[in-house]
Parts: sequence; structure tokens; C-alpha cells
Amino acid sequence: MLISPLNPLELKIEITDACNLNCTFCYLGGEIRQGRSFMPDQEVLGWIDWAVDNGIPGVRFTGGEATMHPQIEMFCCYAHLCGRTVILNTNGTGDTVLYRRLFPVVDDLRISLPSLDAGHLDRMTGGLGLLHQKEGLIEQALEADVPRICLLTPLLPELHGTLEKFVRFAKKSPRLFWMPLRYESTPILPRPWTRPDAQAFAEEMADLMDKHPDQARGVFLAMPFCAVRPTELGARVFHGRTRDCGPFVALNVSARGRMQACFDVCELKETGNLEEIRKSPEILSCASTEALPAECRHCAYLARCAGGCRKPYGLVQHGGRNIDYLAGYL
Repeated sequence: MLISPLNPLELKIEITDACNLNCTFCYLGGEIRQGRSFMPDQEVLGWIDWAVDNGIPGVRFTGGEATMHPQIEMFCCYAHLCGRTVILNTNGTGDTVLYRRLFPVVDDLRISLPSLDAGHLDRMTGGLGLLHQKEGLIEQALEADVPRICLLTPLLPELHGTLEKFVRFAKKSPRLFWMPLRYESTPILPRPWTRPDAQAFAEEMADLMDKHPDQARGVFLAMPFCAVRPTELGARVFHGRTRDCGPFVALNVSARGRMQACFDVCELKETGNLEEIRKSPEILSCASTEALPAECRHCAYLARCAGGCRKPYGLVQHGGRNIDYLAGYL
């Protein structure tokens, strides 16, 4: 039985594995930085058509760095003409003229903002003057009336005690939306957070949610609620897999052109229509109650938490099942 209905709101398409930065926190753990390839134009257009045919309202273009694809403007325009919500992930280093042409058809611009310290940001990304570039893009997008501008902040351990700075930064405009993200497991760093990290961020975020309820809306990306004490705190602060992660709210197409339940999770063998995907053994292996240990199946928060992240390198064996390494009962 599925933990929650699968009604994906978006199809994420990794249109390239190329990137011009060298971020220490990259969710692919360095693999992406070796990329040189671009998804063929017709393949990208075909996936947009697939989203239309299956009633998925949003299409997200990501990578790598999506703006490096020479046809990114065509893809965004086509998805817009197809009536899809267009979401664009970027590190903010694209050409300003290109961004200006994209803004009229982009509904949701997602800009990585891992630090507000200019020197630290350059050191962790391999960029030069990157904070200035990102701030310039944010101002450009606000002036162009992009409806929603999301600032993505992976919660690195060194950010403890600094999160209110991001909240105040996002107060510049009601169209700015701060999205603090769980620091994801990667092949190179499968356990980037300790349980004390999760506890400290949960407590800090709860305080911010009390002080700034309009700007501080919890920690995004799947986290097991029981990673912190009390579990009710985790349920308040962490969004949970069925609210924020694939395949419950999104499906992903990798730069290799293969559909996955989420970034680097559970590649699907067949990609017919959405109804067939819902019933596929691959989806059942990561989205059903049977995939989780007994502690999860008996938990009152199962329908929201769904056991946390399913990145394979961040899972551990427990009770004959795989579970997020941060689960509090381990």
C-alpha cells in the first residue's frame, strides 16, 4: 500500500550535467562537476509533452546548471506555451541578457544561496564574486516581476546560529521565499548531518517560525521526524517526504534521460503513463508502507514523514528494511 497518494505537481528535468561551479554541498557529491553533456532538444521537448499528457502541471529545468544548455530559452517557452508552470533552478551565474529573456515565461525562479558571507560562498563554490552575482539576479528578477523567487539554502553545519540572517534577507519582497534545505546525503558524503545537527537546526528553525511566521516555514526535503526530540518538534519543523519530495509531489528525469522517483533515487524501468508508474514495483519499493521498518509503519506521523529521505547512500539496514540514517530509533 502506498504511504500517500502519488499526485506529482512537477516533472524535474536535468537538462544537463554540466556545471561551471564546484560546490562542496552538491547533491550529486561531485559527480555533476564532471559533466559535459546536454540532453538532446527533442528529448527535453518529449518529456514536456509527457508532463502535459499526464496532467502534471509544472516542469522544472535543472542540472547541472540549467542555463548552460544552449536551448534553455526554447524549453522554457515551450513549457509555458503548453500551459505548464515553469520552474528554473540556477546558481545565478548565467548571462543577464538570457535571464531577461527567460523571466517573462518563468513562474518560479530558484536560486541557490548557501551563504550570505561573500568570501565563504566563493570558497565553497569555486566562484568569484558569487554573492554579488546572486544579489544582482535577485534584484533583476524582482524588477521583472517574476512571480516567485525561491532562495535555496542547504543547511551546512557551519550555518548553526545564523539562519535569521537569511530570513531578514528574504524580507526584501513578498515574492522572495526562503527554502532552507536538509543537507543531502551524497556518494562522497553519505552522512553529512549528525543527529545533533538535526536537533540544533530544528530548535533554531522553531524559534524562527515563532518570530517570523511569514518567512520561516520549516526545513524542506525529507527528514525523519524522529531524528529530533521530541518527535512533535520534528513534525512541526520538517516538511516530510509526502509533502515535499518525489515521487509524492514530483518525478525526476536524470541527465541520462531516465525517469526516477527522485534525484538519484529508484530509476524506473517503464515510463508509460502516470497510472502505470504508480503501480510499478520501483515506486512500491520506495513509496509503500512495506518498504519501511515496523517503527515507521506504527508511527502516527507516517502519512507525512514517510521515513525520511530514500537516497540509497543515506540508508541503513534496520529490521530487514532500509531507513534514513537519521531515524531516531536506530
